[in-house]
Amino acid sequence: MSDTEQPCEMPDAFAAFQRDVDGVPAPAYQAFRAAGAEMTEAAREAAMAACPGLRRYDEAIGRVFDEARATVVPDGAPPAVWLVYNMGLVVKTPRSLFAVDLAHRRGASFAPMLDFALVSHNHGDHWDAAFYEAMNRAGKTVVSNFLDNYGAVRGGKSPGGYAPDAKTFELGDATVRATLSDHNRYLVDFTTAFEISVGDWTLYHTGDSCNVAKLAPSRAPDLWVVHPRCGLDVADGVRAFHPHRVAIAHLCELGHPPERWRWTLADGLRAAALAESAGAEAIVPLWGDRLQ
Repeated sequence: MSDTEQPCEMPDAFAAFQRDVDGVPAPAYQAFRAAGAEMTEAAREAAMAACPGLRRYDEAIGRVFDEARATVVPDGAPPAVWLVYNMGLVVKTPRSLFAVDLAHRRGASFAPMLDFALVSHNHGDHWDAAFYEAMNRAGKTVVSNFLDNYGAVRGGKSPGGYAPDAKTFELGDATVRATLSDHNRYLVDFTTAFEISVGDWTLYHTGDSCNVAKLAPSRAPDLWVVHPRCGLDVADGVRAFHPHRVAIAHLCELGHPPERWRWTLADGLRAAALAESAGAEAIVPLWGDRLQ
């Protein structure tokens, strides 16, 4: 039995969460998400009553944005970081509020709050067309390797995409260094790793990267948000670039059926244990949790 298959004791809160999300068939989630922010309250309540995991999904984003509105990050303090869903983050700095991989039914309704957004790659569990269009209409920058947007806040548009060499963006009080990585052996240079620095604090979001050799942050990240089951060895990453804290994400993705690619909280706990054995603090957040 490999390290990634070892039995794992689940806290009660995790076991209850897992039961709820296991009860959401992928088609039910897909229909719920496709309904968008215009879904009637009656339809929303009916869907959430039938599948309690959808309630966890839908209420997490509202909780995150309520907390983000109320949170003040003092000058010199590290940003506040929340997990919305999958690998979607909301980050508040002393002067900016932004999102990474925000792909959610209600995401577009929060575009007016945000200063900019980052998208790691062109898969529907990491980007949302309605959210992108809302950001674009508002003149907000969206940095990705496939969308035609970044530079919107400066007027006009520039072509989406960038070369494999690192590209750096100055956005508000954040410096974003974008580098390309592989999703798998077929999708080469398909996903972007974002190294986001605010002062001397750095968040590293590696999307669906599978190749540790292509991940090269310029400094040891304070927080690394990682998909642990895309072919990448989390412990190898810890040994390679020494993150202080690792957040295991991309768990319980409802667009995948439970029996295939819907990685469980137990998978996350095993990955966290491997990260800790390699020398990093590790956490397994649930949707709506604050990471930092």
